[in-house]
Amino acid sequence: MSATTFEELKIKSQHKLIKDSEVTCKLLAKLKDGYLVDINDEWEGTVPNNHLGQNGEETHIGDLFQAMVISGPDKSDRYVVSNRTLKEKAVWEKLEKLKADSHSLKVTIAKVIKGGVEIFIEGVRAFLPGRYIRLPGVSQENWVNQEIEVLIEELDYKEKKIILNQKKALDVEKQKRAEVAIHRLNEGDIVEAPVLRIADFGIFVDLGGLDGLVPASELSWGRFNHPRDVVKVGQIIQARIFRIEKENLRVALSVKQLLGDPWEQIENEFQTGTEVTGKVISSASFGFFVELKPGVEGLLHISEIPEDKEKPKVGSVITTKLIKIDTEQKKIGLSLRGIEHKQKEQVSEDNQNETVQVVESSVLNEQNNSENNATEQSAEAQS
Repeated sequence: MSATTFEELKIKSQHKLIKDSEVTCKLLAKLKDGYLVDINDEWEGTVPNNHLGQNGEETHIGDLFQAMVISGPDKSDRYVVSNRTLKEKAVWEKLEKLKADSHSLKVTIAKVIKGGVEIFIEGVRAFLPGRYIRLPGVSQENWVNQEIEVLIEELDYKEKKIILNQKKALDVEKQKRAEVAIHRLNEGDIVEAPVLRIADFGIFVDLGGLDGLVPASELSWGRFNHPRDVVKVGQIIQARIFRIEKENLRVALSVKQLLGDPWEQIENEFQTGTEVTGKVISSASFGFFVELKPGVEGLLHISEIPEDKEKPKVGSVITTKLIKIDTEQKKIGLSLRGIEHKQKEQVSEDNQNETVQVVESSVLNEQNNSENNATEQSAEAQS
C-alpha cells in the first residue's frame, strides 16, 4: 500500500460517520434493494427502498439530498442512510415543541381502526383513541378525511408512539373563547340566549363562547316539576345576569328578575272577602296549597273546609274565599266556608224559582182548559 493511500485511509478513519447524524448524499445508482449513494464526497452508502424521498417525491441519478446515518460501516465500508428517517426526525422535533408549548395542530383522519383512528402527520403515524374523539353529528363511517384540531397527549420517539387528543383540544379552545366572552359581560346585563341543555338543577344557555347557568329557582315564579317543563333546548330566552365569577368563568342568570315579583302588586289584584279561583298544587296534613297565579299561592287550611264537604284533589281547580293577605310574610289564607254557604243559598233560590215557575205553569194550564171547555159548549149550543 502506497504512503498516499495509507494516509487517505488514516484520514478517512478519523472521519467516520456517527449514527443518527445528518449527511449530504448524491444519488449514484439504483440497486436491487435500494440505492447507491456518495456520502459527503468521502464514503459510499446505501439507501433502502422506501427510504428515499417522501410523499411522492421523485429523485434522479445525480440528485443531492440530506439523509440520516442509520448504521455502518459494514464489511464493504458502506453506511446505511435514510432520507425518510431524517424527515421523520424533523417531524418529531416539531411535535416535541408543540407538546412542550401545549399548542394544537390540525390533522386529517386517515383510517378508522380498532379503538380509534389512524392519522399521519407529515408521513409520521399517530393514533387518536376513540375516547378522545368528539365529532357530534358525524357518523363513524364518515370520520375519514375529517379535519380536526388535536393536542399531543403522549410522545415517545424511541417507541415511535404518538397519542393525540381531540377532546382536550376542544376544551382548551372553549376555555379561550370563554375567557374572551366573560370580559364582554357585566352584572345587570339583560341578554338573549339559546338554551343549550337542561339539567335537574337548571338550564345552560350560550353566551357567545361561554355557558351561563339559569338555576331552576330563577326560571319562574310559578311551581314546576322539572326545568324541561318551562323551556326547551334551542329556545331563545331573555334573562338578567346577576352574578359573574371571572376567575371560574361562571355566569349566573335569572328569568324571574325580568318578570318582577308577583307579590309587589298583590293588594291591587286580590282583596280580602273576594272569591278567587286557583289550582290545587299540593297537599299537606294541615291543608292544601292553591296557586292563584304564578308565584302566588294561598293556603286552604283544613279547618276552613266544612266537614260535610269533600276535600279537593291535587290538580283540581277550585273557587275559594280569600280571608287573609300578609304581604310581608307572603301568605294568603283561603276558605271554603263562605263559598259553601253561598252555594246553598244559591241552590235554595234556584229551587224557589223552579216552584214558582211550576205553579204559574199550572195556573195557566187550568185557565187554558177552562177557556177551551167554554168554547166547546158554546159551539154545541149554536148547533
